[in-house]
Amino acid sequence: MFGDTVGLTINSVSETLTKINQDGYSSEYLERDSTSELRFKIRHSKVTVKGKSYDRHNVEIIETVFATATEDEFQRKAYFVFETLPKDGNADLMEALGTFADATNLAKLILWES
Repeated sequence: MFGDTVGLTINSVSETLTKINQDGYSSEYLERDSTSELRFKIRHSKVTVKGKSYDRHNVEIIETVFATATEDEFQRKAYFVFETLPKDGNADLMEALGTFADATNLAKLILWES
């Protein structure tokens, strides 16, 4: 089980988010200051694909940057989902995507490269 806090580093700044909700198979964490808010969610569910039941795992982070005198409020969101058979504990594909998602490749994606 994940703890009561989750540490994330965003733009070289270490953030500690505190668990604010846990129910069913999900947890939600929050960190808020005067300029922005971070929400981090971990969720688990089951889905059926072509008659087979899969475990679905979802992790999401949403940053809300609050409005200022010159800028409207806006959000940034990132998430990943992976689905496996209940008996399959292999996370190699997610690890491969994590390796791919380095600063260089993310910059290329933002510039619409494919």
